[in-house]
Amino acid sequence: MALNVEIVTPTAVVFAGTVDEVKAPGFLGEFGVLPGHTPFLSVVTPGVVELTTAGSVQKFVVGRGFVEAGPDRLTVLADSVESGADVDQKAAAELLETSEKLLASTEPGSDEYILAKRDAELAHARLQLT
Repeated sequence: MALNVEIVTPTAVVFAGTVDEVKAPGFLGEFGVLPGHTPFLSVVTPGVVELTTAGSVQKFVVGRGFVEAGPDRLTVLADSVESGADVDQKAAAELLETSEKLLASTEPGSDEYILAKRDAELAHARLQLT
């Protein structure tokens, strides 16, 4: 038995296929899903989703979103998704540095602060791939 997995954004299906195991970043920490899992819903936080099939691992960096899991399927709906193979570590480090400076110098709750926080979360998630 395997899991039918879809990873989607509001505009595209980024991944659709069958895998043996999924690990994802949840609100209370990383969680894993295997075939036969109890149905549940969870918040997904920015981080790395790992899909394992026959010992091979495929990674995606996801933004904020939700996951719905069942015994034979799992769907991740995130505001942004990118293949781990496409992540530029140097650019991620630069984005994190810039975002942290903005967070330190802007008013909490302002639009600029909220965008800088989102950018910092995504940059940190991209850097987790190393």
